[in-house]
Amino acid sequence: MRSDLENALQLDRMVAHAAALARPVASLTPENAAVERARLVGCLERGELPVPAFGLARQRVDSAAYRAMDEARLLARECPFGDLYEARLAELELDLAILDAWGDAKRVRPLSARRYGRGTESVRTSEGECPLSDVANALLASLPPASHEPASLAPTSGARGERSVATFIRAAALGVGLDVEVRVEPRLASLAATGERTIFLADRRFSVHEARRLTAHEVFGHLVVAANARAQPLRLLQIGLAGAFADQEGLALYLEEALGVMCSERLRTLAARVVATVCLYRGASFGETARLLVREHGFSAAASISIAERTFRGGGVARDAGYLAGFLRVRSAIHAGTATLDELRRGRVSLRALPALRDLEARGLAHPACYRPSLALSRRLTFGGTRADTSPPSEAASLTMLELT
Repeated sequence: MRSDLENALQLDRMVAHAAALARPVASLTPENAAVERARLVGCLERGELPVPAFGLARQRVDSAAYRAMDEARLLARECPFGDLYEARLAELELDLAILDAWGDAKRVRPLSARRYGRGTESVRTSEGECPLSDVANALLASLPPASHEPASLAPTSGARGERSVATFIRAAALGVGLDVEVRVEPRLASLAATGERTIFLADRRFSVHEARRLTAHEVFGHLVVAANARAQPLRLLQIGLAGAFADQEGLALYLEEALGVMCSERLRTLAARVVATVCLYRGASFGETARLLVREHGFSAAASISIAERTFRGGGVARDAGYLAGFLRVRSAIHAGTATLDELRRGRVSLRALPALRDLEARGLAHPACYRPSLALSRRLTFGGTRADTSPPSEAASLTMLELT
């Protein structure tokens, strides 16, 4: 009879295979993304209703993938901590169904709502439970649009070795003891994305504040977590536990706030993603959603198109309401003492899995985080040793206007 560890390692291999098949859900980007994005921004700036024409390649999932997941579920029932694997398999099954429905809004949206929520889920505030959408609308009403810093930095250094966003990222990673590759990806709808050892940047110029914020988010959030996950006995912590997507984004956002780079415009963007998600599920079109963000909430045409693109991607794979929800959950848990920063950085974990992970640690099947940069060190590395004049107002970062818990 196989031991619990042998069963877990077999489960790791099976879940890793399913996760590899589902990975495109997070990364599929139309080949014409950059050109089409520019066209849509122009439409919105001229007062026209933008109608997207992104190239959406259909994805097909072999039925053998679902059979393999059923086999993994049977094995998980023989493992004393198999519920961690079963919960992640349930997420991956939804991801594969989303991938198979890619580009078909009628099929994609109900699946996406089950997987990522509709933006109306309940969150806790000091005044009790309220819908996430109410928090988002309150943030947009409370925080004025910020004045923008000059975009003075290229994403990566040119031939003359000019300072760039990559300069900030590499210096911070080196200060923690990590090596990182920084690459430009023109199709990115976001400013940045992080893989195991690579950070991808959008093909545009950045402000100094954006460079510091991306350093806090991508290096001290995602890159440190990825390094800690690789050192864990169970690969599941590298693949990601159920609920890890939103809570890990929430962790990275919590670090932005803790390191002093969470500005009002960032909070407004997180809130706008929730508003766009609600619009999608209420039946608004891409163009109607983008126009609402400009007219009612004061976003630029470029920012509105970016938010709408992320929300309507693949027919409506609206994942982005999870950022604000995860931030509020993580912030509340750390402030209440029910979770610690290092517990959340030991791998791609979720808040709800922490009790089970503590039990796994007692069994020797989970380790404390190897990389645990202090907030003081992280702040020095983010700001290059000084507190910059571009640091945002403290009242914007503290969320005191909503008294969130």
